[in-house]
Amino acid sequence: MLFSAAKFRSIFKQFPYFNYIQSKAFDDLLYTDRNFVICAPTGSGKTVLFELAITRLLMEVPLPWSNIKIVYMAPIKALCSQRFDDWKEKFGPIGLNCKELTGDTVMDDLFEIQQAHIIMTTPEKWDSMTRKWRDNSLVQLVRLFLIDEIHVVKDENRGPTLEVVVSRMKTMQFLSHAVENTSSIIPMRFVAVSATIPNAEDIAEWLSDGERSAICMKMDERHRPVKLEKVVLGFPCSNNQTEFKFDLTLNYKISSVIQTYSDQKPTLVFCATRKGVQQAASVLVKDAKFIMTVEQKQRLHKCAYSIRDSKLRDILIHGVGYHHAGMELSDRKVVEGAFTVGDLPVLFTTSTLAMGVNLPAHLVVIKSTMHYAGGMFEEYSETDILQMIGRAGRPQFDTTATAVIMTRLSTKEKYIQMLACSDTVESRFCIWIEQRWN
Repeated sequence: MLFSAAKFRSIFKQFPYFNYIQSKAFDDLLYTDRNFVICAPTGSGKTVLFELAITRLLMEVPLPWSNIKIVYMAPIKALCSQRFDDWKEKFGPIGLNCKELTGDTVMDDLFEIQQAHIIMTTPEKWDSMTRKWRDNSLVQLVRLFLIDEIHVVKDENRGPTLEVVVSRMKTMQFLSHAVENTSSIIPMRFVAVSATIPNAEDIAEWLSDGERSAICMKMDERHRPVKLEKVVLGFPCSNNQTEFKFDLTLNYKISSVIQTYSDQKPTLVFCATRKGVQQAASVLVKDAKFIMTVEQKQRLHKCAYSIRDSKLRDILIHGVGYHHAGMELSDRKVVEGAFTVGDLPVLFTTSTLAMGVNLPAHLVVIKSTMHYAGGMFEEYSETDILQMIGRAGRPQFDTTATAVIMTRLSTKEKYIQMLACSDTVESRFCIWIEQRWN
């Protein structure tokens, strides 16, 4: 039994209408099986494009959908977790099972994944899962491969793994066509999205299946649903001042920045390290007081009661929280929930949230353009910067938003120029090929 598109309207019930970008992609995603790549501003509703592709597959496959797997791959666990919560609610009622396969799930969960239709995973996890794919019938059932934030392919550390995984899936697709009756199976489809790919055509060429080129769609800032103001603030930094000390001095500037640009709406502050996140949050609690309703304070006290981290518990009741990958998953969920509903005025975080976790930040602040990686401070990449400022102004929460970059006075002009253009995405695979390819 096959269903028409009308059967799946409940998946999109929160949208009275599709926005411009969603409307432009609609026909290609819902009425063709071609691979698809889109480059569009962050906050333009690209998750809906994945949902349209899922709907297309379900329209093509008769019930009970037991012979298909859909893989959603994102670079961070927090994004996988959010998509799991969202899609479990949307697709569960029509009979689809969702399951996470990330660093926060244990190997015992692999048994449950056998019963899952939609699998949320990271490149690293899916790499380990598919190394012996010829012996894994589950992997061979994948018919739709969704890639979120595909710009990560340019990252010298994580990019090679992502590239290996996608290339392996393309190999599986090719070999399955070679040994099976292609008329009896639905070919694997690739759909990739990102906000920061200037050379999306190259990604589309990579994802082409040999017979048909992938559809490539590029949208610029003019089509961003929420208009974004971008501000770069430069601060003096003496020659003998270390990056660590400069980062500490910025903690005492945060209160003024929030007061100037937040309009008393939720603020997300990105910091260089996990320790820096906690330090900056503690300073702000002493420097600023936030206007909150009695009910809001009561809800925050209730949230604080369930927090395991004692430092976080102490500051949360003052309207300030923090979030990083080293925290207990339960604490992360509580903080994300409080910020999402607007009870938490300010949230400090590391890059854990930079990749697309949908939080209602009217103001985004990047506190220092240096971060701690590999035992030393280094500049954020342009991709990282654009992803972080892209957290400002989500369509369902704002009509306008602001992003503030706090950097050294000597690098202020660099970041002003950066916001005007983007780096080309290039492969980092060659340096890892010997130890990664399987």
